[in-house]
Amino acid sequence: GRPALRPPAEPGVPSLPRQRGQAERGPGQKVTAGDIAALRSVGELFRTLDDAYGGGHARQALVRYLEHECEPMLRGTYGEQTGRRLFAAAADLTRLAGWTSYDIAAHGLAQRYFVQALRLAQAAGDRAYGAYVLVTMSRQAVYLGHGREAVQLARVAQQGVGTSGPPVVQALLHASEARGHGVLGEVRACTAALVRAERALETARPGDEVPHWAKFFDEAQLADEFGHCHRDLQQFRAAAQHAERSLQLRAPSYARSRLFCRVVLATARLGLGELDQACQLAAEAAGQAAEMRSVRAVEYVRDFERRLEPYKDAAPVRTYRDKVAALG
Repeated sequence: GRPALRPPAEPGVPSLPRQRGQAERGPGQKVTAGDIAALRSVGELFRTLDDAYGGGHARQALVRYLEHECEPMLRGTYGEQTGRRLFAAAADLTRLAGWTSYDIAAHGLAQRYFVQALRLAQAAGDRAYGAYVLVTMSRQAVYLGHGREAVQLARVAQQGVGTSGPPVVQALLHASEARGHGVLGEVRACTAALVRAERALETARPGDEVPHWAKFFDEAQLADEFGHCHRDLQQFRAAAQHAERSLQLRAPSYARSRLFCRVVLATARLGLGELDQACQLAAEAAGQAAEMRSVRAVEYVRDFERRLEPYKDAAPVRTYRDKVAALG
């Protein structure tokens, strides 16, 4: 059967009766290649907003778009080829709705979107995209501190793709597994998964067919994964080196990723006893977090502040607190 794209009802919000305007799609309307191209472009637009300003900016408009534009298309008429492409585009938008929910800490809601995205990927016959959704769920598990679950999700994703997937996709899957081991403090398993990720990325060639959703996984992203893992394993010298490299390589448009990386670097500097530098980096990150609508960004900064507790009377920490207080 065809999966219904019912976004999960938001807690406490009754569903409103909707009037169908002239311009809105009625069920049974023919779905065209143009419709699917539009879904793809909208996905890119929301992804860009999310990377730069946080999930809180993109989310509500995206959920409405799913409800008013995408869902009626699924109830439209189309042949098998168009249907598969339609399900794939809908899976991508649904995963993104989950991702933006995750970014604002609506974790249960995010998981419901992810499960729906998995069903749509299955209906599209797109195993690789299904693996990407599983990896997204693995990242959420890492964030919530559920390392074992994160490792299992990443491994199921690896089985789904097999060894035939593009090197960039393999690298993404192994790096996600590494993050789970990092949370669990499993040094050898973490290091081994990072090495597999690095080797896979080294075999990638400029002419490779890479799915649009895996293009973000480049050297900057790999260095970021290494930085996070080494931070979690309390290997602060290595964490600092990789975080610095990621910040050198990463484009400014990935503002939230850069913020996370800056906090990882600050934490590593703190671990190395470089209190001044740590506080300067963290103050920059706190300033950026104030400009974003991302609960994760705020949480990264709070995590750093918890680590500052033992040094609370030191001058650099007092300066840091003043700067943060000035942000309001």
